[in-house]
Amino acid sequence: MLLLRRYQLDIIFFFFALQIFLWLFLFFLETFGVNPHKYEWIVSGPIIAIYIAYLLKIRGSIKISDRRKITARSLFYWIVLGIILFATYSTPVPAKDYLSINVLFIIFTVLLADSYWDFKKISLKSFNDIREYR
Repeated sequence: MLLLRRYQLDIIFFFFALQIFLWLFLFFLETFGVNPHKYEWIVSGPIIAIYIAYLLKIRGSIKISDRRKITARSLFYWIVLGIILFATYSTPVPAKDYLSINVLFIIFTVLLADSYWDFKKISLKSFNDIREYR
């Protein structure tokens, strides 16, 4: 399997795994009558830091030439994922109440987008170059 493809699958798989783990942890705290907002960052902070560190380590070994253009299928998955996240706003542990869940989603989105486009190459000059080609 290509390293880029593995990196993208790791981003998606670990996001869902960590999201489920956080939801379960917060749900159990709420079930036992403990205020989950007190312990939210104690658990999610290290998890998010490990998630970022692991994925940036893999990202550092990917060649820029291996990046590919976004496909319709991956864009569809991305849209479905956003809809699923917004649907979680009315679950027993609503995502809108927990900043850590939203931060994890933002990190996930940035890392997944970066797996398709190289953010280091984006600048104001690159936007001017695009306009000249049209």
